[in-house]
Amino acid sequence: MRGARRAEVGILVAALLIALVLPAFAQEYTIRPGDILEISVLGEPSVTGPASVSPDGTLTLQMAGEIQAAGLTLPQLTKKITEELRKFVRDPQVAVSIRSSHRLYAYVIGRVVHPGAYEIDHGWTVSQLVAVAGGPEHEAALARALVMRNDKSIPVDLEQLLIEGNASANLSLEPGDVVIVPETRTRVVVMGGVQKPGPYSYRPGDRLVDLLSAAGGLTPKASMAEIGVIRRQGQKAAVTHVDLSKFYKNGDVTQNVVLQPEDVVYVPEKTGIDWINLLGPLATLFLLFK
Repeated sequence: MRGARRAEVGILVAALLIALVLPAFAQEYTIRPGDILEISVLGEPSVTGPASVSPDGTLTLQMAGEIQAAGLTLPQLTKKITEELRKFVRDPQVAVSIRSSHRLYAYVIGRVVHPGAYEIDHGWTVSQLVAVAGGPEHEAALARALVMRNDKSIPVDLEQLLIEGNASANLSLEPGDVVIVPETRTRVVVMGGVQKPGPYSYRPGDRLVDLLSAAGGLTPKASMAEIGVIRRQGQKAAVTHVDLSKFYKNGDVTQNVVLQPEDVVYVPEKTGIDWINLLGPLATLFLLFK
């Protein structure tokens, strides 16, 4: 039941995201010969209805006559029809939409460089679609990608496919498929006296110095000797005191702690306040509101 519920939520999310993608898609759609368009003109039934784009790329309408449609986007054609009808109709209200097309489309949303709708050919795969979308972003949770197909949710391990080169993890696409590349939930957060505080992607084996380096290093006022690593333990959290000056001055590698997913690193300023004891009671709040 829980899996079915997750699938329902996934389908709903996909539908909502497609609703955000499709307006931009409609703006960019280029009309081709063979397309069937739906023309609507308010108060003019003789012009309203389906219209086919001929092999030479033209569209023939009552009053407006023959219009070159191929190569135009829907807004461009709408404007052109409006201009032609204005010769016969006062302030024509025109809407143009796609009724049917021989072109095949799939969608990619989430953490890729260029999410959106893409025209595909028969035999295209997930890897090809992700590639034309610019590839995955750094924050992409590759192993948790999904293909939404009608009412089905198909897991696709893009990590195995793109990084390990496991071709068996690839999947052939069907028209209308939605590829979802979610954002990784595996991250750590650094707060306080660093140049660029905030969340950072976590990789197994990352240490404290790796995170501080990614955050641009410590600020001049930061206290290297009083760093706190806040880590969840069940429903609560605990604080580990780290004196990084011992690592840099004496080579004490125990101070360059190995991080875990969802850790919060707090770097205080040099104020003389015992931040470690103060952080103890607040540790759980840090995890809740990070």
